[in-house]
Amino acid sequence: MNPHLWTLTETQNALNRGQLSYVELATWYLQRIEKYNPGLHAYITVAEDVVDKARMLDDKRAREVPVGPLAGALVAVKDLIDTAGIRTTYGGRHFTNHVPDVSATVVQRLEQAGAIVVGKTNLHEYAYGTTTENPHYGNARNPWNKNKIAGGSSGGSSVALSAGLCTAALGTDTGGSIRIPAALCGHVGLKPSYGLVSKAGVFPLAPSLDHVGPMTKSVADAALLLSVMAGPDVRDPSTVRLPVRSYKGAPLQRPIRLGIPANFFFDRCHPSVLQTVHAALQQLQSSGVELREVEIPMMSDAPEMQNVVIGSEALAVHEELLATRKDEYGDDVRRRLDAARSIGGSQYVAAADFRSRFRSALKTVFANVDAVVTPTTGLPATGIGQWKAHVKTVEVNVRAHLTRYTNPWNLSGLPALSLPCGTSPDGLPVGLQLVGPMYADAKLLQVAAWVETVLGSTTLAPEFR
Repeated sequence: MNPHLWTLTETQNALNRGQLSYVELATWYLQRIEKYNPGLHAYITVAEDVVDKARMLDDKRAREVPVGPLAGALVAVKDLIDTAGIRTTYGGRHFTNHVPDVSATVVQRLEQAGAIVVGKTNLHEYAYGTTTENPHYGNARNPWNKNKIAGGSSGGSSVALSAGLCTAALGTDTGGSIRIPAALCGHVGLKPSYGLVSKAGVFPLAPSLDHVGPMTKSVADAALLLSVMAGPDVRDPSTVRLPVRSYKGAPLQRPIRLGIPANFFFDRCHPSVLQTVHAALQQLQSSGVELREVEIPMMSDAPEMQNVVIGSEALAVHEELLATRKDEYGDDVRRRLDAARSIGGSQYVAAADFRSRFRSALKTVFANVDAVVTPTTGLPATGIGQWKAHVKTVEVNVRAHLTRYTNPWNLSGLPALSLPCGTSPDGLPVGLQLVGPMYADAKLLQVAAWVETVLGSTTLAPEFR
């Protein structure tokens, strides 16, 4: 019996059947974390009360007291998200000894459903980066090749998943920070529609772009977590007042129509990624999926407008710390915050106007397709410390290029999901990105479930199976 190979859904089924106890499951994962985490830097902090909470669940089961739908699930939480009584650093040196008194709303909802926070995962400092190379808590290492980046900023959560060190994880996504590491480490990562999941208790990077979402081993697992996490929250005025619902559902039964962008998303894409994505699209077409060409309006300017917003808002968040404790930032993030000072107020206003027009223009894209499909990233995982890469004969900046296909969807607020579509010729995972209409997260998950049945799901990195 190897519980680390199970999806969250399979784990809950095994627990409900009594195949193993909650304590046995918790102990299994803690032993794996103790063995593998030192070489991977997935976790910054491991919770101390995991076995105690598992024992309480075993006691409830013995007394036939009902437990929640996520009872015993060992969930890794990105260390940008507050957890009461568990150290929460936000990936920065300023908060090395910070222990919150109150958990973020998403954590509260997961714990109310019976989940156990197993630990706090590594991230790019203050989530302002795409590689999870952290000067304070170590570089997260990709389990598929430990010399490669995990992606960021939620890289620690991805490492924990793909090395079998948790059953599911939470991440945040401001420009692709759930979907990028999901693609590079070979699992599912969902950025829900903006406002569907509360950000209360989450340290902000750029509040109008920030999303919180699930990172999982399967699409069904993502739907299960979203069903628990989603819903309005008085602590977060940006949440939308949509009816609370279940996002669990069977794959769509009718033929699926996927839109392939004729512009932007297949430009500047590394040949190894293109080869893998095209093979996946051919496989989907052979299975009956209808592929239609679509034009994504205003896309050429979207990444730059998103960068204006993220830079301006991040600088506002960090202004006080920069004024008083600037030397405690890592070089990478300090440079990015300093660079944001060159963004003028008129640029931010122009970006806000662009965003409004962009969101309106995108409504036409989904008139005749269920979802848009693109590569998640234009690069496979690059080397730790590598700043430049070549796409054919063109040299690109790794950090900027990794967000090229993801950050426009933060500006739009639309739901977007990455799932594995195979491995590149050199054995690294490649992600396929699906994007749906605003607040059509349930439908997007149904489409993704169908795609997953055709392409299969990537299991753990080979060394950790």
